[in-house]
Amino acid sequence: MAVVTLRDIRRVAEQESVRHFHYYIGVEHLFIAMTKIKHGITNVVLEQVGIEPRFIRYTIRHEIGVNEDGRYWSGFRETPRARRVLETAQKYAGIHSPTEQHLLLAILDEGDSTPIRVLEENDVNIKDLRLIASNWSPKLRPVLPRVPIEIHDEQLELSDEERLVIERMFRQHSRVIIERELSGGFTGARLLVVEPHQVNWSEARVVVKIADRNSILHEQHHYEVYVKDTFPPTHAHLKSNPSLPEESTLGGLKYSLVTPNNRTDPVDLRAYANEVSPRELGNLIFDSIYKVYEKPLWQRHDRFRFGVWREYEHVLPAALEVEFLDLKAADSGEVLEPLGPWSRDELIETGQIVVLRDFVVNKIRYKEGRMQLTAGSAPEAVNRSSKVEVSDVGQLIKQFRRGEVIEVLVAQVRRQRKDMLRDYVLQLDPPFNVDEETIPDVLGDLPNPLFYVNEFLKRNVRGYLSLIHGDLHLGNILVGPAGDAWMIDFALVREGHALFDWAVLEISVLTTVVAPLIDDGDWEDVWAALALINKINNLQYHMDWDESLLADSLRVVVKIREIVAENLAIAGKWQEYHIALFMLALRGLTWLDTSSVQARRLLFGLASLAVVSTLDFDSGKLSTGNIGDLPTGTLNQYQDDGDPVDIFDSEGD
Repeated sequence: MAVVTLRDIRRVAEQESVRHFHYYIGVEHLFIAMTKIKHGITNVVLEQVGIEPRFIRYTIRHEIGVNEDGRYWSGFRETPRARRVLETAQKYAGIHSPTEQHLLLAILDEGDSTPIRVLEENDVNIKDLRLIASNWSPKLRPVLPRVPIEIHDEQLELSDEERLVIERMFRQHSRVIIERELSGGFTGARLLVVEPHQVNWSEARVVVKIADRNSILHEQHHYEVYVKDTFPPTHAHLKSNPSLPEESTLGGLKYSLVTPNNRTDPVDLRAYANEVSPRELGNLIFDSIYKVYEKPLWQRHDRFRFGVWREYEHVLPAALEVEFLDLKAADSGEVLEPLGPWSRDELIETGQIVVLRDFVVNKIRYKEGRMQLTAGSAPEAVNRSSKVEVSDVGQLIKQFRRGEVIEVLVAQVRRQRKDMLRDYVLQLDPPFNVDEETIPDVLGDLPNPLFYVNEFLKRNVRGYLSLIHGDLHLGNILVGPAGDAWMIDFALVREGHALFDWAVLEISVLTTVVAPLIDDGDWEDVWAALALINKINNLQYHMDWDESLLADSLRVVVKIREIVAENLAIAGKWQEYHIALFMLALRGLTWLDTSSVQARRLLFGLASLAVVSTLDFDSGKLSTGNIGDLPTGTLNQYQDDGDPVDIFDSEGD
């Protein structure tokens, strides 16, 4: 086995320093470099005390941040602490050249650097770590035993990478039983109900989430910052640090579910919705989610006035899709900077050369040679706006990483947001011209929502600023056998518009609970469902519930609207909510692999109705009302000899 020298470590540390625009060598850069050495002593001893090297590396990177100032010197200066550590490593090596082991011992003995603080914050005993490091030898490198994995669901299959994540997560156990997979959401992550076993007993079930490693690291950080000391004691707790095998692109998190009776056999709310009535589902959302979590989350109620684009542009497709040309400044081309009006004014044309300045890498798809750039890396929605999809990056994609600022990137525009949205609507096989401003249907001519995207993005809205979950769909709410409910998946927790979560949840209910009741044929039954939703939007609930399953399913939506009514910044000003629904409904058009055609048709119609309601509330045509009974029936009940008629009487409206 080749010995890694101090020169090798320093070279990698310099690369790490450049990525952070530091241009100096600190102990933190040296330690990160040591965790990148495959089968190195630093990784081995960290694994022996139950810590993932990749997690420590990520945490240190987050601690040291990116330098925004310029570079005022040549070369890579050493900080005083780094110089002392390097001198100590040389002292330990004696007449020989210092190695990784000598440097690790010197860092552990110095005891006051960023890596040491990060290790201590993650409950690592530095003395124990030092003892293992001092006794280490390449011949003693431990090989962890394989943990037997039993799968009780015959339909469930795991890839080799997923098995590796689970084995590392439960390496202290004798075996694990995977009981089933939860339906989860729309991100491609997997949620598994797992029962860990020791030699003589079984432990309480946990929920394991497996996703790409960057998402897992992001979620862990958000949990520590926003959730750990904020949410009620009964929320889903992250147990231990994430599982992040160096040889895998995946990572995993382990959630424990705290219940009063210690019974943990959860199902997600998407599955639970098939077992209970819409009334029971709505009551559970209101009583076990809203009322339990309202204080730390949605009812913090700091008033703020925000540009719609700052909170909602990030849920839409990218403002531009561009083809990569160069990383050097161009002689000509429109200069685009984050947060500029270019993303909502449609002045950039297809084929135009653009120069992107100071964008942040948000996502990287290495195999496809593509990456997504946004305004920033912080969790707030505004930092995920100004979205640009960059394709044809080629082999250069390997030099980028998430969170990195790109000073200059030259590209050619392929498509604009309006083109992408139009293509998604065409996949719905619409019985109308998508390029016309109105849509003919049985409700009358509805506005085509594609013509209102930029207008709504430019609006200013009064609302409440609260801590929000950020992804509150039915797959991220678990229910136990006693009716206990937990929220999971905290990767998108942030401060934002208090109504955002409820708009997300309503969209989830419509696609998961309501849309399956619509026949898979043409648009006819979609219009019937939209007619009922239109009554809800108009605050008219006076008709009987019991005539159709479709109307009954909308009880859940009405319950969500009760919650929304309590959290409107100005009572009766429902524009605030309908604009949120508009944006999130358009996002649903992109769910080609996770939502049915009928569900996406329903969301397109919902976006159109949101335009109608917003304009009607603006004009004073609609005003607040009481939550009451819901209209029922199907389209066929309201037709006479094939001629559509007005299905809503005005009496009592």
